[in-house]
Amino acid sequence: MGIIHINAMKTLDTSYNILIVDDEEMIRMVMRTIFEELGFTVVEAVNGLEALEVFDRKRPDIVFTDLQMPEMDGFSLISRLQQKSPDIPIIVISGTGNIQSAVEAIRLGAWDYITKPIESVESLHIIMRRVIERKLLIAENEAYREHLEELVMQRTAELRDSEVRFRTLFESANDAIILIRDERIISCNRKTQELFGCSQDDILDRPMLSFSPLKQPSGSNSEDILRERIKTALSGEPQFYEWRYTRHSGEFFDAEISLNRLELQGTPYLQAIMRDITERKKAERALLDNARIKRELEIAQEVQQSLLPAHPPERPGLLVACNCVPASNVGGDYYDFFYPGGQILDAVIADVAGHNFGSALLMIAARSVLQAKVHADRSPGKLLAEVNGLLYEDLSRAELMLSMFYARLDIRTATLVYANAGHTRPLLFRSRDGSFEELDADGLLMGVKRDVAFEEKTALLSAGDILFLYTDGITEAENESGDFYGDHRFREVIAEFSDHHPEDILAAIFQSLATFIGDKDLTDDITITIMKIMPSE
Repeated sequence: MGIIHINAMKTLDTSYNILIVDDEEMIRMVMRTIFEELGFTVVEAVNGLEALEVFDRKRPDIVFTDLQMPEMDGFSLISRLQQKSPDIPIIVISGTGNIQSAVEAIRLGAWDYITKPIESVESLHIIMRRVIERKLLIAENEAYREHLEELVMQRTAELRDSEVRFRTLFESANDAIILIRDERIISCNRKTQELFGCSQDDILDRPMLSFSPLKQPSGSNSEDILRERIKTALSGEPQFYEWRYTRHSGEFFDAEISLNRLELQGTPYLQAIMRDITERKKAERALLDNARIKRELEIAQEVQQSLLPAHPPERPGLLVACNCVPASNVGGDYYDFFYPGGQILDAVIADVAGHNFGSALLMIAARSVLQAKVHADRSPGKLLAEVNGLLYEDLSRAELMLSMFYARLDIRTATLVYANAGHTRPLLFRSRDGSFEELDADGLLMGVKRDVAFEEKTALLSAGDILFLYTDGITEAENESGDFYGDHRFREVIAEFSDHHPEDILAAIFQSLATFIGDKDLTDDITITIMKIMPSE
């Protein structure tokens, strides 16, 4: 499998130099081996201080850095590298339990993160593809700016050839054009008046600085920066930059400026071509915010999925399959398995109203409570009562409710004891006659009342019987016509594939559901746990 992934990565451009910063020699060695096999040039550093020295000497194109290191940690290194080279791609090497630190590093300027130990070549492939694509976009943007500056210079040369042509273009241009001598405005076109929101008389003979706030968004003093720009432009070096101005009304706006030297009858002038980019800047900020939010949601989804069982339990006399598909990045569904002792297997399924951060956080809290309280001496009904009591305040404040079904299966005797807190009633398929039973027991949704008693019931199972724990996301899934998938379709698939392994039954259910809903997106999370009793050997 590894060879396949490495061959796929060889389609990447390997002309980039990579700096790997980590105090763990094994991590550096593994990553170096992978990258050098692909053709990348790799240099290493064991901490932030050494990384800065290597960066100054080798000028790498991409930096991979750990966060927790001696002498200088990854956070400080990211800040220093941002000062040296704001566009340098930085990818965080994070421990699996340190996702929050990775998110904080991304906010500081890191581009992405990868978890260690580095076991997946494919994950490195995805990261490198993102980094290279983003670097190319930045390069294209710089090329665009250079091209625009060349265009401005060409326009300036044309204006110099003919005063009549100059005046025509000057007044009809969609960009603001300002002529400056001795740092004062001596001429401007109609678009300039529109941008500043005042008449020509309010603009002429005033210094350019008078239309600027005291400080620019970067925090630098406007006067110092503008004087340096003017001095450089007068020396013959065109200036291309972004600037914040103040309209006559006091409102701020952002502009893209091209500042060039002109000579008219032997006298040096400056020509400023100004384009309002306020809306573009807002759009860029919105895109950046959306990208960060999307990445944080992806990280949250990874964390939440990691809390679910890594694989179904394996017990003699029992086959199990399970899956959870959130309708969005984070969801409110949860399932788990516990092992109180002996041949006992506990299974739980739950659903918090909604599929957002709030429901996901409460589901994590419910999981923590269950893990702390599960014990062979606590029956399903008592467990539900304890969970409800501990989560009542949180659920009430969040104005949310939680449904939960808890079952305890004695595999040796095929005896199922269960309790229900307002959850969708599980289905029990009887192999002897192909019938279905709905498992229900009295019990309120969690979060309605603090002190609730939950009824317990018992069911005796036989070889071939199949238990289905699920959330209502499957039966209430809608197609483009607004029809529900429904309980009857669900039961039809179960009956048809009842002789198969639970994994095959699960696959058949999701295939049937996908065919039914077509291109319509899921509106609720879907979680299913299937447990099939096998004949005793």
